[in-house]
Amino acid sequence: MTNMQNAWQQDRIIAGGRAGASASRLRRHRGKIGAALALLAVLGAGGTYALQRHEAAPAKKDAAPASALTVTVTPVERGRVPRSLMVTGSLAARDELPIGTETSGLALSEVLVEVGDHVRQGQILARFNDSVLRAQLQQAQASLREAKANAMEADANARRADDLVKSGWISGKDYDNRQALALSMDARVGVAEANLAFAAAKLKQAELRAPADGTITWRGAHLGAVVNGGEMFHMIRDDRIELVAELPENELALIKAGMKMTLSVEGSPEVTAGTVRLVEPSVDPKTRIGRVRIDIDKRAGLLPGMFINGHVTLGQTEALVVPERAVVYIDGKPIVFAVNEAGKVEARPVTLGPRDHDRIALLSGVTEGERLALRGAAYLKDGYLVTVVDGTAAEATPATRAN
Repeated sequence: MTNMQNAWQQDRIIAGGRAGASASRLRRHRGKIGAALALLAVLGAGGTYALQRHEAAPAKKDAAPASALTVTVTPVERGRVPRSLMVTGSLAARDELPIGTETSGLALSEVLVEVGDHVRQGQILARFNDSVLRAQLQQAQASLREAKANAMEADANARRADDLVKSGWISGKDYDNRQALALSMDARVGVAEANLAFAAAKLKQAELRAPADGTITWRGAHLGAVVNGGEMFHMIRDDRIELVAELPENELALIKAGMKMTLSVEGSPEVTAGTVRLVEPSVDPKTRIGRVRIDIDKRAGLLPGMFINGHVTLGQTEALVVPERAVVYIDGKPIVFAVNEAGKVEARPVTLGPRDHDRIALLSGVTEGERLALRGAAYLKDGYLVTVVDGTAAEATPATRAN
């Protein structure tokens, strides 16, 4: 019994030792697993941190640091600006004259002017070959002389008939015949004179002359061409040109004849003066558009067909005004940047009004007394923080980084 107890105790001791060894191995295995999990957690946290930094980088790039930009500001003030109306249109000749001839079947022997030439009234522009017309004139002159001679003889016979019929030497019928012949010869003199005048007029038309002072704008005459009537030249009478502008009916009512207007070509710094000559008395019933004619003195650089911008001043109006530099354009829309006391920028869309030199009226989007970014406005975005500096202390660049 004692031997059996000892054997059983030894078996328990051996089993206990094996169990302890198994538990020890299990604890060591669990420790390795925990260390591996901890390492994975650290690596995961590091990757997440790196990813967050990578994703946050663009946001830092877009967002300006506090007071990163220095700007100057200008207050929104109330002031008076001219109220003007803008018109556009093309220049046209005030009176373009077509110059032609009634002569037909004659060849041009001389063409004396070119397009762009300035001509005087009565100046010869072209000549036709007039040899046939001169021959016709000579023929008419000869016919007139013949008619006058026949009329003279007939008148003398009629006067002698007065004495002969009284003395009975001729009958009453012969007397009447002589009187009728005298009247017929006088009529033939009239016909011959008319033919001579016609031939002289035709010969005169062999020289084409300018009907007024002006500038040649078109030439259809060519040397040697046989002309059968029609237009041969166009000219601007007295070199007068005008702007023909179209306006909607509500603006047309503001324009009156005699108003002065400032005109300029697109992209050109030069300006010229114009005067409203005529407001046409009708409006297109479909488009509700009317036309205004503005008289312009012709000078170098202004030619018919040019597209012209014009401004007419209608008086002055009171509005909120700022320097025009305070307005920037984003996607073609006017924007200003209001700066509050904390230096934070707020982008404001505005409605622009009339301009006066370097000032512009703002019809909406701001209130009187607000501060708007001036120098550096083009570099700003909504929500930026800026440092406001005095305009005289600002650097030459529009915006600078704060130290």
